[in-house]
Amino acid sequence: MLPLKIACFGDSLTLGYLSPTLDSPFPENIPYGSYLQEWLGPNGDVVVYGVCGETTANMRDRFQSHILDSLPQVVIILGGTNDLSVSISSAAILANLQFFYEEAQAHGILPVAVTVPSLREDVWRDEVSAGSQSKPGISITLEHAIAQRVMLNQSIKELGRQRNFPVVDWFTETCEPMHQALALEYSNDGLHLTTTGYHKLAELIWSQVLQDLTKQSD
Repeated sequence: MLPLKIACFGDSLTLGYLSPTLDSPFPENIPYGSYLQEWLGPNGDVVVYGVCGETTANMRDRFQSHILDSLPQVVIILGGTNDLSVSISSAAILANLQFFYEEAQAHGILPVAVTVPSLREDVWRDEVSAGSQSKPGISITLEHAIAQRVMLNQSIKELGRQRNFPVVDWFTETCEPMHQALALEYSNDGLHLTTTGYHKLAELIWSQVLQDLTKQSD
């Protein structure tokens, strides 16, 4: 059997952008797709199409050239974070995401949707790292931002049910249960994920989607 061709399509969260830290002062990119490639080995070929700062409208401009023209068997789609940061409506984001899902299916490609991860206020960092067992109340601004993500992600899940494609819920798997803010262990800047966060996404995609697909192709 030929290797399974997989495309990872999205913004900086697909590119695997890591914010600088004191220990690692220069930005790095470690995409979740690199873990998938490692686990697939010769059974798969993973290509990462992640561009920092892109909205879903920007992604739409290159969906033809990067995805439809190359015809992978699977495309993993993650977008919406940058749209929400510039107050683009959930309806507009969902329309673009739905375009990706439907066009992929129309071309015989399996779309795998990924929910938009949460956010965190950096003010949480010192208290959590100091071992505090109680979390301060989140701000109204952050509460609103999280609520937008919850609403968008619910719509993504509903599209997955309607059109019968898998949805990987990265939001739920990386947020604090109490306030649904992005958990400290998965991010050092409150927006982008750490290697632990990107590895978590790879694990979810592997266990929920790709592991079975590789068995079917044996």
